[in-house]
Amino acid sequence: MSNFITNQDTKDLKNRLNQLISKSVELKFLVGFFYFSGIRQLYDGMKHNQNFKLKILVGLDVDKTVYGLVEYSISDNLSDEQKINNLFNSIRKSINSDEFDNKEFYEQVEFFLKLITEDRLIIRKTIRPNHAKLYIFKLEETQVGKSKLFITGSSNLTKAGLITQDEFNVEISDYGFDEAENYFDRLWDSAVLLTEEEQYKQKLINVIENETLIRKITPFEAYALILKTYLETYQHKSISNYIKKLLTDKGYKPYRYQIDAVEMAISVIEKYNGVLIADVVGLGKTIIACIIAKHLRSRGIVICPPGLIGDQNMTEGWRKYLNDFHLHDWEVRSLGDLENTFEFVKSNDDIEVIIVDEAHRFRNQDTEGYELLRNICRDKKVILLTATPSVSYTHLRAH
Repeated sequence: MSNFITNQDTKDLKNRLNQLISKSVELKFLVGFFYFSGIRQLYDGMKHNQNFKLKILVGLDVDKTVYGLVEYSISDNLSDEQKINNLFNSIRKSINSDEFDNKEFYEQVEFFLKLITEDRLIIRKTIRPNHAKLYIFKLEETQVGKSKLFITGSSNLTKAGLITQDEFNVEISDYGFDEAENYFDRLWDSAVLLTEEEQYKQKLINVIENETLIRKITPFEAYALILKTYLETYQHKSISNYIKKLLTDKGYKPYRYQIDAVEMAISVIEKYNGVLIADVVGLGKTIIACIIAKHLRSRGIVICPPGLIGDQNMTEGWRKYLNDFHLHDWEVRSLGDLENTFEFVKSNDDIEVIIVDEAHRFRNQDTEGYELLRNICRDKKVILLTATPSVSYTHLRAH
């Protein structure tokens, strides 16, 4: 049986390391750089062994460029703290990538942090740059035939080095072990302490828990993110300067939140042929609806409670708003007279937009009023206004 490990066919380094880790009591890894894409590949072996201790000696740091990972040596003139900060920066960069944004890795990193906290995973940084790759294993006493071995070659502790990339490594157990371990121990004894120094251990944990994808968010932060993502799914459509000028000419203040609502609503109407505007009382739903109607440049009707229709002199109610926004060909109809409104819409095929004020009054789908309103809205653009959005108005949307 060949002792060569090349990552070809079934001879990949990941599987062999996991086999050995699950049967080891002590492990010593000297690697060019510490990268979570590599350490996570060893999770299967580690989680089945409750008794191992792993020492990782990092010889270099990493930087991430548009071309991938680029190894670089650290100047000998840097202080120990600068070397540690460089290593932490590389860990921060390595975790903040799409590759790690999944449930499996979140579970794995909790395991690795537990190992660090319990001093079962110990990390140090070599004083001088070192590019060697050395994996040393001291096996459990129950193992037959071997008690110790090491692997050396070209593979770094990365996903590519352990699985996908062509490499050449050799597993040795019959000679050279003591010399290999002495080489590691000399470097280890003179290395910069990381996880063994409480301040650096806590800093490493803090970097991973609070400055990477692992950072836990509060319920409010989750809500805000979902809301932000939802709002950004709609492309805002700009309204004309003429409409904005019309607002100010009629004595209305162009509030930013109203303009944003109008632009988003127009985008929703283009996609779904209708929109629900659900603001609390006093935020200007009527004004928002009128601006949308003006932008659509279509004839329409407003269906509202009788008390909101307004007087014939257009000094109040919907008649005033339609006049202010120059919607002179629009009609205002009472929601208590839907039968006549339905006949009016059928006989006027140029009616293209329906505004329903206090739409929550039609929350019961089993009523005659709901059925009449649905027929009125059929094949029209629909704008629903309510301060109590307790039900879905999907069926009122034009089909």
